[in-house]
Amino acid sequence: MLTELESRLADVLGAALPAPFGGRVRRRGAAPPNGAGPVVRLGVEAYSPLEPDLFSARPETGAGAPSLRRVVRLRVRLGVDVTTDPPGDRLGLLAGTDALLFALQAPEVRSGRALLAPGDQGFRLDSLELLDVGDDDPAVLLEAVGWFWPVGVAGQDGRAIVRALVREVRLPVRLTLGGPLVAGGAGVACDLVLGATGTADVTAGATTSAPFGELALHLLDAGGGPGAGSLDTPASPAGTQVVASVDARDAGAGTTFTYVPPATVAREQLVVLARAGEGADARTGMELARFDLVVTP
Repeated sequence: MLTELESRLADVLGAALPAPFGGRVRRRGAAPPNGAGPVVRLGVEAYSPLEPDLFSARPETGAGAPSLRRVVRLRVRLGVDVTTDPPGDRLGLLAGTDALLFALQAPEVRSGRALLAPGDQGFRLDSLELLDVGDDDPAVLLEAVGWFWPVGVAGQDGRAIVRALVREVRLPVRLTLGGPLVAGGAGVACDLVLGATGTADVTAGATTSAPFGELALHLLDAGGGPGAGSLDTPASPAGTQVVASVDARDAGAGTTFTYVPPATVAREQLVVLARAGEGADARTGMELARFDLVVTP
């Protein structure tokens, strides 16, 4: 994890720095490079845990394994310093710091992209930012934010998905009335049409189409309570909440229902919602459309 971050950053900076600093970047505690010359050393100074995204501690994918992997979210502080040859060379130290600052401000370094490499790295950075530059060691302070995990630990394989049901609704949903809505008048036949293609049943790599399924129709008054009129469909008895079956598999699928206006003028809303399941397992899902129904004298 942190060891791999140090090693990879040393390689990246060693390739990015100009002579005489290029190729002479080492982790603290590592053997010095061969021959005389300046040495740039780096190491982890401190680290702290990060609050998980949206308070989630879920395993993540794309972290060095094709399956889910448990990661540690960390904010890591790294120090980088320059040792001159001969020691105490102020101009050499300033030149090394200049080269570091320029290399660390490259967009691909700040985003962490420059540290990406094939295989299981043990970390993935969201950012690598310059924090401070001072006269004391370390000369340059960096902050890395990202995910960390032990190299070689296998990812977690979840339960395989063997079947999926996909229902598609293409907006807009269209409502056509068979006549005017008159207070105290007879029921009016209504056609509800949606650009649906039915239900796709994907099982073990094979996809078959099925009828779209059912819709839930809710009739509401201006305050959101039950409407004054009523709805009636072949699939459900009259009321302000009914079920409508959509049997077609092709685009332009729809259903027909009857709206019975109340005895007095009113403005009501017809709410169309997705519905799935059967019997006690039936569930009403997201709202698909909403229409104003204006009942005149």
